[in-house]
Amino acid sequence: MATLYTETITPQELTGFARAAQEDIESKQGTLARWLPNTSVNDVVVRTVVGKDGAGQLAQYRSFDAETPVGAGGQAERKIFELLPLGLKERIGEYDQLRARGGDGAAIALGGIEAATIRTVRAISDRLEVARGQALETGGLSINENGLVQTPSFGRPAGNTVTAATLWNASGAKVLDDLQTWDEAYSDANDGASVGAHVVSRKILSAMLKDEGLRALVRGNSTADAPISVDSLNAVLAAYSLAPIVVYDRKVKGQRVTSDNKVFLLPEAVDPNSGSNILGATFYGPTLEAMEPEYGIGAGDQPGIAVGAYKTKDPIGLWVHSNAIALPVLVNPVASMVATVL
Repeated sequence: MATLYTETITPQELTGFARAAQEDIESKQGTLARWLPNTSVNDVVVRTVVGKDGAGQLAQYRSFDAETPVGAGGQAERKIFELLPLGLKERIGEYDQLRARGGDGAAIALGGIEAATIRTVRAISDRLEVARGQALETGGLSINENGLVQTPSFGRPAGNTVTAATLWNASGAKVLDDLQTWDEAYSDANDGASVGAHVVSRKILSAMLKDEGLRALVRGNSTADAPISVDSLNAVLAAYSLAPIVVYDRKVKGQRVTSDNKVFLLPEAVDPNSGSNILGATFYGPTLEAMEPEYGIGAGDQPGIAVGAYKTKDPIGLWVHSNAIALPVLVNPVASMVATVL
């Protein structure tokens, strides 16, 4: 039987350490939480109202037996998304030897707990990043693991998935024309809100930097055929009132989170942990662990990753349990657009 281990660090302290580690991991690796920011909710479901045109909003509370509020878009569908549990536990095997090390044992145990916490938090962060990528690329999720099967669709219009008439690595490509057309369509569908970022892979960026049309605009009257930079490319886009290029190439276990042949037209990036936008969020609900009195986590801090260390007697060892209840949700799916360009 496992018992909570608090000799060197409490669950409250370890949870704080874990959440700081999550922020550090995502800031260093790059994260789609810049467009689906981490957001706490005191529930394990998220309700949205999505119109036939893909415009959506968080559902509003209403009185029982009262009519469900519908936005100005006319017909709408109420959707309920269950936040899903995910997590990982890891055994600190070397604990068996720590008891023989006198005063250093506690410090070594703490170091092992913190290292295991970082690894398990990274696993949670990676899994959520994969889900964010799938949500943005497909407009839905397809989850089938550990006996859990969920295939929620966020209701993004089919017209928000497009393909360039001439691929950008082919002769005759019209990169600027394509971006102008898609950005205009995005703005029309979002009540005038403009694209805030064109999220691309380095492979797409390379094709853009080689595009003769863009190169001519960057060079202007100059006859020099020098390479163009991302900054000069973004300056040209800005001159045409187009959003900048943002490179995203994150991989999880060697697999790309998003396809390298697609451009993602998204709102402007925000702070992953305190920002908000018109597209959606990665919602975190409270875990049962966080609500346990011995974890010592206040009600307002219960949503999010929760981590505790446990001790077993047979065999003697320490375990780190990291858990979260979370799901990325496109609240307003029309605020995302995907274009195949390679």
